[in-house]
Amino acid sequence: MDFLYRFSESMGFDHPLHPPLTHMPAGLVVGAFIFILVSLVFKRHKSLNTTAYHCIVLALICLFPTALLGFTDWWHFYAGVWSFPIKIKIYLTIALFIFLVIGIVMEIKNLGGLMIKSVLYFLCVVSVIGLGYFGGQLIFADRLADASEGLNDGEKIYAVNCGSCHPNGGNLINPSLPVINSPTLKNLDTFINFSRNPKRPDGSPGTMPAVSREKISDQQLRKIYQYIINSLAKKPF
Repeated sequence: MDFLYRFSESMGFDHPLHPPLTHMPAGLVVGAFIFILVSLVFKRHKSLNTTAYHCIVLALICLFPTALLGFTDWWHFYAGVWSFPIKIKIYLTIALFIFLVIGIVMEIKNLGGLMIKSVLYFLCVVSVIGLGYFGGQLIFADRLADASEGLNDGEKIYAVNCGSCHPNGGNLINPSLPVINSPTLKNLDTFINFSRNPKRPDGSPGTMPAVSREKISDQQLRKIYQYIINSLAKKPF
């Protein structure tokens, strides 16, 4: 699936492919719950109940490509590391899939009443909220600092380009190789050379993608280096 990322990068889009698709199943699940809730409150269940059913069917269909791109993003950007947010997202995706299938089966076989369906659809909404929360933690937790005033340029550049894999100077992909105290920080030239051609301590290719000059200039790397050395390395790790 790497060709998808090469193509998207050639078009100027170098972000994960999964997040934009999440709006489809999430919106449909929320819509289904609203329709079934209105149907329950106002007792106008025929058309609204049918609309809610159509929403969960579409949500189930959209869940497959969304989960597939989530999987490819996980391998492409995080090298398949089993971080806590990833584990929770997988569990919640499975739970959402089960809830949606149960809702569809209940409607096809005409099982349960509006109250039971409302509870089931509410569980779908809770699953979607959890997926959104942990997805945000995974991608944006460290980048949120970019919107804060008073941050120096190095901190902002680090938050946007490095923070998702190296929060607080750590390393989600290889925890034993954190940024802080890394031999790649020996001097600026060593840091820039490593960023352009990242390798493991034994000289083998690493999982970190090479940073091109088009994405981050040498001047920006210098600011990142100064931030790591002067600020990040002094914070508790």
